[in-house]
Amino acid sequence: MTKRRVTLSLDQDVIEALEAVSGRSMSAVANEALRDALAAEAHRAALREWLDELDEKYGAPSPEQFAAADALLKVVQRGNADATSAA
Repeated sequence: MTKRRVTLSLDQDVIEALEAVSGRSMSAVANEALRDALAAEAHRAALREWLDELDEKYGAPSPEQFAAADALLKVVQRGNADATSAA
């Protein structure tokens, strides 16, 4: 893939983290991190669009449905924390 030189101003801790990745150039590490971040943002945008479509089709969730979803999320997160601490 074609490369193009650009100048970025980065926080010192980010520079130190990039420099700490041994065996790879700072450019390679930064390029991979930016690709991952862009892919994650594209995924979030697609998810938001899908949720908007569901809202249009079925209506927005009620406060009760939001509360049930929050409760379920807390159980799942707690389960993940328990599984992580048990390992």
